[in-house]
Amino acid sequence: MKMEIRRLLPGDDALVMRVADDVFDEAVRPDRLAAYLASPGHFMIVALADGVVVGQCAAVIHRHPDKVSELYIDEVGVAPAFQRQGIATRL
Repeated sequence: MKMEIRRLLPGDDALVMRVADDVFDEAVRPDRLAAYLASPGHFMIVALADGVVVGQCAAVIHRHPDKVSELYIDEVGVAPAFQRQGIATRL
């Protein structure tokens, strides 16, 4: 099985229509995904196994008025069948 780690960009919405169980908390809504990917400072990285999303990491740039910006990792999810294989670390 080929595993690919990929950052999603605006227009990559179709890649997230095939998702393994328990990768996200709820079903992915295309309108919400498109808005997320179009928002500056929002990042989503996915792990794809044979074209199916088996892992995801969502993050945002957190800007501060008094210190340097930082990357805030909001959530990481990996399908149970793919856990303990280093996917979350790669994401």
